[in-house]
Amino acid sequence: MSESDWPERVIIRPAPEMQLKSWPTRRRFRNVLMNNLRAALDGVPHALRVDQGRLLLFTRERAAAVSGLERVFGVASYSPVEAVVEPTIEALVETVRERFADTVRGRTYAVRCKRHGGARLSTREVERQVGAALNPFGRVDLDAPEVRVEIDLVEAGAWVFTERHPGPGGVPLGVQDRAVTLMSGGFDSPVAAWYTMRRGVGNDYVFCNLGGATHEHMVTRLAHRLARDWAIGDRPRLFVVDFLAVVADMRERLPGEVWQVVLKRLMYRAGEGVARRTGAQALVTGEALSQVSSQTLSNLNSIDPASGVPVLRPLIGFDKTEIMTLARRIGTYSLSEGVPEFCALSNSKPLVSSRRGRIEREEAMLDRTLLERAVAEAREIDLAALTDEDLVEPDVLADSIPADATVIDCQPPRRFRDWHLPGAVNYPPDVLARRFESLPRDRRYLLYCLRGANAPMLAERMQRAGFDARAFRGGVARLRRAVERGDPEVVGAV
Repeated sequence: MSESDWPERVIIRPAPEMQLKSWPTRRRFRNVLMNNLRAALDGVPHALRVDQGRLLLFTRERAAAVSGLERVFGVASYSPVEAVVEPTIEALVETVRERFADTVRGRTYAVRCKRHGGARLSTREVERQVGAALNPFGRVDLDAPEVRVEIDLVEAGAWVFTERHPGPGGVPLGVQDRAVTLMSGGFDSPVAAWYTMRRGVGNDYVFCNLGGATHEHMVTRLAHRLARDWAIGDRPRLFVVDFLAVVADMRERLPGEVWQVVLKRLMYRAGEGVARRTGAQALVTGEALSQVSSQTLSNLNSIDPASGVPVLRPLIGFDKTEIMTLARRIGTYSLSEGVPEFCALSNSKPLVSSRRGRIEREEAMLDRTLLERAVAEAREIDLAALTDEDLVEPDVLADSIPADATVIDCQPPRRFRDWHLPGAVNYPPDVLARRFESLPRDRRYLLYCLRGANAPMLAERMQRAGFDARAFRGGVARLRRAVERGDPEVVGAV
């Protein structure tokens, strides 16, 4: 089938930095980009070819074809061609005046013309005569026009367009080796993974599960969304490492003030273990300097040596507002917003300044076989193979307080005294984990905690033991706002 059989055409411009590479590197990058574009266009009839540093897309289904271009790394911009004209000035003048008079009417405009391949016309003469043809309808502004009428002169004709849609830029996904991203489910790690993907790095994900099946499900949905929307041409995996025994050992052996720093080292070691297993060359984290206690320079200095592979921190200089804005842009914000932040491991004040020697001595007291076993037994999830059924939310979370429920507040006692739902009984997580078996089994239970992560984990344990237990979605802040507003959908029955 020849190109003339495809009525719709799109000009695709690779990221400019690709043109600065040596010819062998540029050719390799371009080939990867074309493969990724074909993956994005899977199911859409099309033809694709190279034309002097840019790519030309031919199709019969332009709307379907362009919908994926904004998510292919290495695409700087693209322009749907609005008119294909014979390569004569007379034909251009007539067509542009007929097709674009309404577009420039009452607005400022400029005409820009470029010559490609064997085109013969003078670009300056085309700009002058086509611009004059539009002059009765708008006003010329060569510096900052509201409308740019662009004309590409090619050997077989002239292509006219007025729109440039941005792509994600960067370089094609797959031109670098692979990395593994430590995925917590919050806003930071998906954005960090996106930035490394934008630099050509294929990502797999490691989730160190401290929060049970509900937390795992939320992180799986997030990793699936990131893979589906942005890992075009790649097939990422999620490795789930059960950290419950590892954390229990740490809590038993070490003082609470070092838990956050030591836990991060253990997660680095888990990530490195998966990296060795998959052949990945680096570990990616969402750490941003000074954001939390474990992300001070002193603590990062204590944490870094735990990984035997390089640690990449794309967000190190970002603030939280910038990260959340980027999460909205890439489409992970709403899912991350629903993932609870795991409640504080200890009531002790965490270290904001640590000495590497002390942290290494503390970690040496742990049972290393627990971590080794957890990494060896990590479950591998093929994100592309997940079905809608796989992504159905477990029946643990509740968005309202049932009228007949016994409400259990899982906050620390001091927080419970600061605020709690009227009528709630206080069982901190450690206490409830030890005592829930003694609770009456003929009641319905609704749990909530400070940040919304411990309660689902405890509700899961109670369900497995035969209790009718669920956890309130979100933490105390969400519940308190609902109470103060008198929101009937959340607390109307209380």
